[in-house]
Amino acid sequence: MTVSAIENPALVDDLERQLAHWLAAARTFRDAEEFASSEAWRSVERQIGAPLRQQLNTIVEELISLGEAAGRLIAVSRSDPGQVAKAQSAVQTFRRRYIQVDTTLDYIGDAVNSRTSPLLRIALSNLDRLAVDSMTSVLARAGKPIPRVLVYQDKGTGASILRAGVRLWVPGAVMPVAAIKIVRHNLYRPTSLFHETGHQVAHLTNWVPSVRKCLESALAGDRELQTMWTAWAPEIAADVYAFLHTGYASVAALYDVVGDINTILRWPVGDPHPVGWLRTALGCAFSAFCFGTKGPWVSLMGAMRAHHPLERAEPTLQPLLARSMEAIERIAAACLTAPVPALDGRPMTSVLAPARVSPAALKDLERTAGPALWTSAHWRMTEGIRIVALAGLREAERPATATDWINRARTWLTMEPQHQRTLRELSNA
Repeated sequence: MTVSAIENPALVDDLERQLAHWLAAARTFRDAEEFASSEAWRSVERQIGAPLRQQLNTIVEELISLGEAAGRLIAVSRSDPGQVAKAQSAVQTFRRRYIQVDTTLDYIGDAVNSRTSPLLRIALSNLDRLAVDSMTSVLARAGKPIPRVLVYQDKGTGASILRAGVRLWVPGAVMPVAAIKIVRHNLYRPTSLFHETGHQVAHLTNWVPSVRKCLESALAGDRELQTMWTAWAPEIAADVYAFLHTGYASVAALYDVVGDINTILRWPVGDPHPVGWLRTALGCAFSAFCFGTKGPWVSLMGAMRAHHPLERAEPTLQPLLARSMEAIERIAAACLTAPVPALDGRPMTSVLAPARVSPAALKDLERTAGPALWTSAHWRMTEGIRIVALAGLREAERPATATDWINRARTWLTMEPQHQRTLRELSNA
């Protein structure tokens, strides 16, 4: 760009005006309450909130430094027209970085700010802890760091995760904790939480390639099925992880999500998830493999076949579904026994024994603990995940009393832990 002495003041004024606007907006980011309330931030445990706020502070200060550097170039360009082009480029770079930072802060702010009421803050804080608990035994055995977790509520039908360590929208920034979305309809039946922590664990332990290889072996001789099933390995690994934590409850909850008549027999191009029909069938096969051929999973499979017969699938998909069902027991066994590299080649079941969440084991837990299971801090801390499994199992297998179990789970999940109650009372004193 060639700038005459007459044009230069107007151009520099324009750059200065633009920068003033974007830099003023950037400086508001220094206040964390610009994007999440103080109450919401206080509900986040220090181990989660501190690294989050530190990362956000770093991102914001780097953004402001970038803007101030652009300001210095603008000042130089007032007396040196040859610098106007550089100043203009610096302003444009700053604008683009602002959008990246804004996207990052908006995401994290929405996650923190989803804790909109006292009961919801308690429930999500309890889920933060359960999520960490679900990863601890495996990652400790594997010698891997255990990420902290921020659980947030949002709309939709399915959960999701932004893994700890993943790169954020801002160049050079990484997520210091795992952020897990749990949807409203499953807030008090949070088996999907363990599907998402399964993604984090699978990434840290390099489990997915092994699951993919075992699927290839189980489906040797049928190239079409191999191609179809191996593409689903990441989601299948996460389903296995949820099953090993909550047993049949995870299967029933999954079916409630995928059981839409318009989609359960469809295979959208590029969808990383198994066809909903097969995904449910695989969960039922997990249950039969681990718990026996008698149980509520048999009834669920029958109901799904009746409600959604394979004949309703697209003609080109029907043979793949039928052949998959012929191989479903082999597929289930392959997934459950796939070696985990970070566990010295042992399967995930070597750490997470499925027998612990069998109907018989959960019944024994219920009988041993009695009514205290739903009120005791001891049981909450030592058996929290199995309590989720028990409530989900009872809700699924006893439709007539499902509402009672849903309410019981909600009451349990919104019960404030004693240490948090003590801290709150001290802060209010």
